[in-house]
Amino acid sequence: MSSRTLTTRALTGSVGVEISGINLNDEFDDDIANQLRDALCNNCVLVVRDQFLSSEAQLRLARVFGDPFMPSYYRKNTVEGFPDIAIVPNFGKAKAPAEGWHTDWSHMTVPPTVSVAIPTVLASKGGDTMFSNQYESYNRLSDGMKKFLSDKRAKFIGTRPIGEDQKVVTGDDLTAKAKREDVVNFHPITPTHAVTGRTALYLNRPGSSMIEIEGMTPAESLPILEYLYAQSINPDNVYRHSWAPGDIVCWDNRCAMHYGVHDYGDEERTLHRVTVGGVI
Repeated sequence: MSSRTLTTRALTGSVGVEISGINLNDEFDDDIANQLRDALCNNCVLVVRDQFLSSEAQLRLARVFGDPFMPSYYRKNTVEGFPDIAIVPNFGKAKAPAEGWHTDWSHMTVPPTVSVAIPTVLASKGGDTMFSNQYESYNRLSDGMKKFLSDKRAKFIGTRPIGEDQKVVTGDDLTAKAKREDVVNFHPITPTHAVTGRTALYLNRPGSSMIEIEGMTPAESLPILEYLYAQSINPDNVYRHSWAPGDIVCWDNRCAMHYGVHDYGDEERTLHRVTVGGVI
């Protein structure tokens, strides 16, 4: 294994970087790993094309960013022989869990950090994923708003299944309230990134996945949370990825929100995703 400087190209003026000149099916050294880590943490989204990763290689890449994490209740929905690689199918538009700007699993006690996804089946058209730069969203706030938010935490809410692991085949399996329970945790709205030391907004969908600011009522909180959310998704702060066979897309949930556009009807579309655990 030899070290070299990776070739990078900015994907937009504010978010995303593409790396070329490397085959990630091959093993790589610590220097390459450090370059990959820095590229992602500083640009929020990392894209590498024409890779067609094996499951082993996908896990090796994910481990550049930390230890893979998979909730026990999702292990029936993983690649055979690879319990840390989730299968993410088309649940149908009405039940699409990713159609809306969000941060993955923000309701958990220690939310995950990085997601590493590859497509295995793509629809004939559509199915893009959009990403926003939450460093930039924070930087655009006034000094007064930054000061107000500096010690504030938001209440994040999600759900988990009750009882035995269940295979998720349809959207009903994913969202059936009768078989799920709420999970609630508080997290800083303007955390410091553990790697870069930079401040980013940390958000989810106001009113549903992020319901109030700690110490404030929902009615008081919602206008502020909605303002921050709108601030985060301006078109000049968004990269829209059109998936192609062989793509790898990594995103850092600590400094990016994302939105899976569901415009492909009932066509089959499947991603394989590794999620990296959080850091307390």
